[in-house]
Amino acid sequence: MDFAQFNHFLEVNRIGDYAGLVGLLISFVGFFFTIKTSLKTRAAAAQASAAVESMRGDLRRRDTVGDFSSALAVMDEIKRMHRSANLHLLPDRYSQLGRILISIRSSNPLLGDADQRAIQNAIVQFAASERLVEKAIETDGVVSAARMNSLVSKHSEAIQELLVRVKSETLKGDQS
Repeated sequence: MDFAQFNHFLEVNRIGDYAGLVGLLISFVGFFFTIKTSLKTRAAAAQASAAVESMRGDLRRRDTVGDFSSALAVMDEIKRMHRSANLHLLPDRYSQLGRILISIRSSNPLLGDADQRAIQNAIVQFAASERLVEKAIETDGVVSAARMNSLVSKHSEAIQELLVRVKSETLKGDQS
């Protein structure tokens, strides 16, 4: 069979029309599966994004628990230093405590307005205490350990309450 006969056969039997229809049908089926796969991919991407956000929240909560624990440890150290009457290291500890509290306050979406105010009050109080100790060191004065420890204890209790609440929220997040 030569090319002319083959071409005549295709033309008489309308093979080209049928091939076009089959190609169109295959295109529609392919387009359907492409859209279906695209929708599944979009749903999977949304789930992955939600999982990442959840993980970030968990990490923030754990970092916050660590920061609160560090702040409480520094507060305990400050109280011991008040009792020892060796004031020279106290300004550094107050400064360190302020940095920790500022970090907690500024990077934590878990804390409400009242919590933010409590932390801000502690920051202000410890900055004032640092200045008072600096002045006492400069003038060879003394500070009242009982009075200073009373202030530290007041803020320590508030920070401890926040720590317990954040830990509780972290445990709830771990169980879900």
